Amino acid sequence: MSTEPLTETALFWTESLAGELRSFLTIRVKCSETAAELTHDTYLGLKQIIEQNPPDNLRAMAFRIAINLAIDYQRKTTVRNRHAANEDFDTLTETVSCRTSQPDKILIGQERLKTLKTALDELPAITRTVFLLHGSEGLTYSEIALQLGISKSLVNKLLAQAMRHCAEKLD
Repeated sequence: MSTEPLTETALFWTESLAGELRSFLTIRVKCSETAAELTHDTYLGLKQIIEQNPPDNLRAMAFRIAINLAIDYQRKTTVRNRHAANEDFDTLTETVSCRTSQPDKILIGQERLKTLKTALDELPAITRTVFLLHGSEGLTYSEIALQLGISKSLVNKLLAQAMRHCAEKLD
């Protein structure tokens, strides 16, 4: 039997709380798989907070974490949808690397990938870095701002510029 005080999982995380969060997040993000991932991320965030400084209201803190995670997810999805120019980078790279793809699709995919690389190379270093940290590394605006020592609004501005530039080049 563990003697850890409040960090004991059973003391702060219950199936009931997990179920409430999952239901709330499913409605919020409209995807049960994403909601399950965000629920797990909420658990991890709550556990970390409890280890540092236990809050007075664990349930409220769990929902605050879940809301913040949902907002970050929705922002990321909105930016991707708005500026992706109907081009899914993952699909593009899969087409280029998939051996069963038709040769013409492979060539088109390779050309578009080369165009995207050229477009990224044309960007100022900070703009390219923001784009790659967000798109490839999956970092949030806050994480990028902290890592680069810039404001979240500048992250948003630079990401929008990068997405616009890449979309124009891919058209």
